[in-house]
Amino acid sequence: MSFDFLLELAWKSALISGAALALATLLRRRSAGERSALLATAAALIVALPVITLLLPALPVVTSTVHEAAPVAIDPAILAAAAASAPEPAAGGVFDDPSLLVEWLWAGGAAMVLLRLAVGLWTLGRWTRGGEPIVAPAWRDALARTAAEAGIARPVRLLRADVTAPLSWGFLRPVILIDPDTAREPDEAEAVLAHEVAHVARGDWLVLILSRLAVALFWFNPLMWLLERRIVREAEEAADARALVHVEPARYAQTLLSCAQQYSALRLPASGMADAALGERVRAILERRLAAGAPHPRWIRLAVIAVAALAAPIAALKPVQAIVRAAPPAPPAPVAPAAPASAPEVPAGPLAPVAPVAPAAAPVAPGVPPVPAAPAAPGVLAAAMAAIAPPAPPVPPVPPVPPRRLRDGSPVDGAEIAREVQEAIAEARIEREQALREAGEARREALRDAEEARREALREAGEAQREALRHVDARAIAAQAARAAADARHQVRVSMAAGAEGMLRGADGMERGARQMDAEAEKLRSPAYRAEQIAKAAREGRRVTDEELVRAIPKLHQGADGMRRGAAEMRRSAERMRRQG
Repeated sequence: MSFDFLLELAWKSALISGAALALATLLRRRSAGERSALLATAAALIVALPVITLLLPALPVVTSTVHEAAPVAIDPAILAAAAASAPEPAAGGVFDDPSLLVEWLWAGGAAMVLLRLAVGLWTLGRWTRGGEPIVAPAWRDALARTAAEAGIARPVRLLRADVTAPLSWGFLRPVILIDPDTAREPDEAEAVLAHEVAHVARGDWLVLILSRLAVALFWFNPLMWLLERRIVREAEEAADARALVHVEPARYAQTLLSCAQQYSALRLPASGMADAALGERVRAILERRLAAGAPHPRWIRLAVIAVAALAAPIAALKPVQAIVRAAPPAPPAPVAPAAPASAPEVPAGPLAPVAPVAPAAAPVAPGVPPVPAAPAAPGVLAAAMAAIAPPAPPVPPVPPVPPRRLRDGSPVDGAEIAREVQEAIAEARIEREQALREAGEARREALRDAEEARREALREAGEAQREALRHVDARAIAAQAARAAADARHQVRVSMAAGAEGMLRGADGMERGARQMDAEAEKLRSPAYRAEQIAKAAREGRRVTDEELVRAIPKLHQGADGMRRGAAEMRRSAERMRRQG
């Protein structure tokens, strides 16, 4: 995975996970099942983010503007000379490239998280292979009943294994593992299996694996760890809500508290009854803040659609640079031809008669045409880096001109003219070499700037590496887990004490109700009281006969006896909770 692609996936995953957590917070008054579906959709989209980014049409977003110079023709000879004159940059070491370091750091962190997941799956497999099927009728009947009510068609295995608390794992072939202590308590079978079967019916194990894979891909993002913990918490609350359909809240809370005694901070890839937020879950159950039942499918669909509609545009975003191309420079104006070196010939006036002279050895040749002036030397930058057209080829040496004479008899010195032309050519060459030297200096300056930018990038990458390592410090994670376990145990003790007090108050109320029912039954034995009740019912528009009131007497006594038994059971449960606390 390249550095640029990894960086793009990092900020996209941060946006999606942050948006999902914010939506879950806004939906805190909805059911835990709806929030769990929302967060599970976000985890699945984050795991599929690399594929989605490659397959979806890009949605370009301009993040910066680059001004690009117009293309110009540069003489290859100039570039070759500049490259030859510039010193070669020093060879970089293996740790000079920050992108390579970041890629290796990401791969190492992902491997650690995946290794931890693999070890957890291997541990679950070992426990399953060493488990024994539970054949007790109470457990088998409870499993068959809860699985049928949850609509689970595939078989669910129920095993006694060397685990610390009940848990479930697997998707196609789900397994429920029960610890030996809980397996010896058939009275807890209904509550335990109602919770674990709810996990199987909801597919929470598959969502848990997706969240762990998302953490492995983006372990450096703290939001991914928060998302994974929030998914586990919402899944447990959703399973509690489904279990409360089958089990009375006080009894279910007692079962959770008994599981809390075996709570372990070991993070296995499985759905269990005990977790770090167990105290908060027990309080929510006893205070009736957790609604029983499954969420409405329509709200789940809306939550999934909301997350997908938010994540799809984020996955399609593609940062681009806007390139502003400069207009090409205007072609240089043509240089006007130089004026003739000599004035036009003027015919000579008549001369006085003199002695005849011999005719010239050769007729007077026409004037030698003047050499055009050399064009002005271009500027340093234009000559070195942005020449408009390749320079003209060097002028070959001018052969010496034979001595000639003008019409007025003045001699024409061809050698002098040739020397002047050669001097002009030499001066042009000197200016060209000066331009090449200045171009080489400019290139060396650019290389120095690039080296400085590279060192700055290395410093920033080192800071990012230290920041990422702080997030995955194993000692900090262990300390946090220990604090969470201690807090959970404290909350469990407080919740157990509060639950015991609540159960004692409930027992007192049930006993008062039993006494009232017995008193009402004794009153109905009196014919006068029955006649009074018949008259009262008639005034209220109801018809009650004396025979019906007589038949109600034993039923009232039976109801009173049932309430006394319930009160006694609640007192025993409260006493057990106090001892466990």
